[in-house]
Amino acid sequence: MLTPSLAVEKVLFRLALRHEGVVPLARAFLELPLSLEEVEAAADAIADGRGVVKNEWGEFLTYEFPELVRLPAVAPADCPTCGGEAPAAPTEGGAPVRAPLVCDACYRILRRGRAPGATDSGAFDKLKALFRAQSVQDARELARLEHEVFFLGLGLGGDGFTHTAIAAQSRLPALRLKACLDGMAARRYIHVGLLPSGDAVAYRFPPGLDYPRVLYARLGEPDGAPVGKRVRVGERDDAAGQPGGAIRLGGPEAPAPAPAPTPAASNLKIVIKDRRTRPGS
Repeated sequence: MLTPSLAVEKVLFRLALRHEGVVPLARAFLELPLSLEEVEAAADAIADGRGVVKNEWGEFLTYEFPELVRLPAVAPADCPTCGGEAPAAPTEGGAPVRAPLVCDACYRILRRGRAPGATDSGAFDKLKALFRAQSVQDARELARLEHEVFFLGLGLGGDGFTHTAIAAQSRLPALRLKACLDGMAARRYIHVGLLPSGDAVAYRFPPGLDYPRVLYARLGEPDGAPVGKRVRVGERDDAAGQPGGAIRLGGPEAPAPAPAPTPAASNLKIVIKDRRTRPGS
């Protein structure tokens, strides 16, 4: 039974095999349609201080696997959550980009929130207060906000970026984006400092991260719809849309339904009689 906790565990272990036993939490986050807080809550459940160590004192929050440092950097070539065929490396503009870890089928299950019959709800209950504080309705909406910030921020490149640089590309309010970035920095998911010029607050992601558009598009891809357009955060389909409150991809708005036609007036024959001929006159 695939649950968010199991997916986080397997992704962390697979990344640890590939990266000499040290995994920034933000790196695992990019592989899953979950919020940063959900990923951290699930990672904390396996961090026992020996086989898996949570390092909260470095520049970025990381999870270290001392026993995996000594293993050869060879990871199985399959999906870590189901053992199926590994996803192929996608292309953008004809050039190959980073392949995802989790296969499309498992990603869709996690994106919808639950596998059938799963009861992995503890992490969601623990985060209710946080969601209310950030005016975010649920875990899916928070995850979409954070994934958009990572996608736009990593696309800027360079050693740092300001919240205004992201707000210039996003449809979300600048203050909301800044609150999200400050929250990430407070938990050491990202780093906050100053631009080299010293005249503005800047944020940095852990080194070596990338978020190709084709992978980011999986987060908002309704089943059977083409991918490649940027997700519009905060726009939900109606009740007949994607189960679980899916977010529509960008594109032209659907035309408003035409107003119902006014029923035609019946043919009424109105006859006005002379007052002198009316009864009782």
